[in-house]
Amino acid sequence: MGFTPHPLDRPRGSLPLADDRLGEGGQGVVIRVLGPENLVYKEYMPQAGQVNATALAELVAFGHRTGEVGHLLAQCAWPVARVVHGDRVTGFLMRCVPDEFYGPVGGNPKLVELQYLLYKPNWAWQDLHQPDIAGRLELATLAAKLIDLLHTHGWIVGDLSFRNLLWRPGQPYKVFMLDCDGLRRHGAEPVLRQAHTPDWNDPYQTTSGPDVDTDRYKLALLVARVLAQAAGVRPGQSLELLPGLPEHVVTAVQRLFTNAAGPRGTRPSASDWVRALSRRTTVRVPRPVSGEQPASSGLHTDSPKGSRGRVPIGGITGGESPLAQPPAPPSDRPWASVSPFKAPVVLPPSPAPSSPAPPPPAPRREPVIFAPRPKPQPSAPPAAPTLGQRVIASETYAEQRRLAPRGGVIDDVEVAHLIDRLAAGTGRDSVAAIASWLKETPDRTVLLMRALKNLLNVEQTDVIILKDGDRTVELNVGLLEEQFLEESEP
Repeated sequence: MGFTPHPLDRPRGSLPLADDRLGEGGQGVVIRVLGPENLVYKEYMPQAGQVNATALAELVAFGHRTGEVGHLLAQCAWPVARVVHGDRVTGFLMRCVPDEFYGPVGGNPKLVELQYLLYKPNWAWQDLHQPDIAGRLELATLAAKLIDLLHTHGWIVGDLSFRNLLWRPGQPYKVFMLDCDGLRRHGAEPVLRQAHTPDWNDPYQTTSGPDVDTDRYKLALLVARVLAQAAGVRPGQSLELLPGLPEHVVTAVQRLFTNAAGPRGTRPSASDWVRALSRRTTVRVPRPVSGEQPASSGLHTDSPKGSRGRVPIGGITGGESPLAQPPAPPSDRPWASVSPFKAPVVLPPSPAPSSPAPPPPAPRREPVIFAPRPKPQPSAPPAAPTLGQRVIASETYAEQRRLAPRGGVIDDVEVAHLIDRLAAGTGRDSVAAIASWLKETPDRTVLLMRALKNLLNVEQTDVIILKDGDRTVELNVGLLEEQFLEESEP
């Protein structure tokens, strides 16, 4: 593949580089760029291999977007420009790690890596702040939220480990990710051959490289090792968490950690971990007991007794705290202005239960004889709310919306319309067809579908599934009703 210039490329010769290196790794060296930009330059070593210039350009382009992306980039050493020499990419520029992520280690300020949470402090870092159990829980939650946010935007981390995630040694706690040039798009090639940290490997990783399942396994390692202060524990082993965690968090973490030992496709997602680590005391809606069938819209496929029929969507094959109140109408939401739909969907008002006030006395008048009047015809009943409207009016959905702010890229009107579209057809729809219907680009539509998953996939349920390399969407209507409607409707 030939070299393609990028508008944000910087010639290596134009960089005022410091004489000393800040660090050195297996793939490159890091050098400070002198001047007011507060940047550092990572220069790839020859032994790192061929640089995928296109993948690096995509990372750079994503880093210059606005909106929610800014919250993501504030937590990452994201590439802001490729550095080139002639027609060759030699590395990239990124912003300096903020000073708040340095701490006293060995008598000098050093980056505070995740590893300092996994072992008992020794003489070299005994002066480094150590969080209490509440602080550890907060840091684990922040890490899970960061991975969830990356997945929502379509990025795979790959080499998630104790070396490339930093934490702020004191309140307010924060996390910061390094080595972001190692991220890649789902199904795409990385910038360089991806490195792997010993004892942070995924035993079921495919030969094609790390993917979302790999990230999920490594996130389970991260959460468990931080909350147990155990550097080597793995799913499938006994997990002894540090004392002081809320009981519901202990139960949820142990359950998810056990499930992470399962095969690919069954591991808890990052959003599952966010919910488990949040101070949420509600539990999942129970499944029907044997012999009962959940309320259904009639779109269930035939399935054995006790199993859930997965209902596909659409018609074209292809491709934390008490419960919140139901969501405000779409017009009250700041993101509603970006909805591609022409008119908001408003649930019909319920009739007032109180008796009407007595009418005022009629004025005195001469008697009048009225002609017979026809019998009044009954008025048409109000239209029943659609499945999508019932879902977004439910308490479970309101809680999901609060727990998953990343879902802000899709508003409630869009959620309701998509549910109704997907539930009304044969059950399977292509992302391309949905993109055409929404009048959106395919990339933006995939982002919306991931946000929809983030809102609807409660706990470890697969209400919405993206398949075929994010080209096809499926909906399980029965499971949707079970999770969102069975406790909120009579």
